[in-house]
Amino acid sequence: MAYEIGYRRPPASGRFKKGQSGNPKGRPKGSSNFLTLLDHELGQSIVVNENGKKKTITRMQAMVKRMVADALQGNLKSLLALVEIMRRTGKFEETDIEGLLPDDYESILDSYVVQRHNNVTKKSVTTRSGENKK
Repeated sequence: MAYEIGYRRPPASGRFKKGQSGNPKGRPKGSSNFLTLLDHELGQSIVVNENGKKKTITRMQAMVKRMVADALQGNLKSLLALVEIMRRTGKFEETDIEGLLPDDYESILDSYVVQRHNNVTKKSVTTRSGENKK
């Protein structure tokens, strides 16, 4: 049976030769996209004045320092951005609340309730006896 030409079966003369590109005038090698340009710009060094001393840091480090400083000053947008970045990078791992409690937390809680009740009872008795003396 002869080779059938049809859908997804181009003739041999129309196929790309080995080593021939289907897009010869496409993006040249080494051309930058947005992310490489951004990495290049954020990686450049700048001089900042920190505690009265000049220091050379990257632009990325300066941005992080500024964001943290703003969050500490109470800027809610910076704080939420930092928390979101930390959450996405796994810095805030969900902890099991049961793991935080001691094994005998119920007995500790019961003893606290009893102690609190005894203190309230003693205060009310002291207050009543103090009122009677007047």
